[in-house]
Amino acid sequence: MNRIQTIAGLRENPEVDVLVIGGGINGISVFRELALQGVDVLLAEKGDYCCGASAALSRMVHGGLRYLENGE
Repeated sequence: MNRIQTIAGLRENPEVDVLVIGGGINGISVFRELALQGVDVLLAEKGDYCCGASAALSRMVHGGLRYLENGE
């Protein structure tokens, strides 16, 4: 998927449950986890996916998802 396809998808379905901004390792990890759980999620990235630098360690995402999983 490229930027034009992402924008077209958002125009077709402007109401999503979650909009993830940033297609680095953290954004893609969150997108994947939510999509696997059946959440209507859209991933937006200004460039190509996985081509930029992530600002934080990926293990931070997993810790946060564990809290959500346990309802904390």
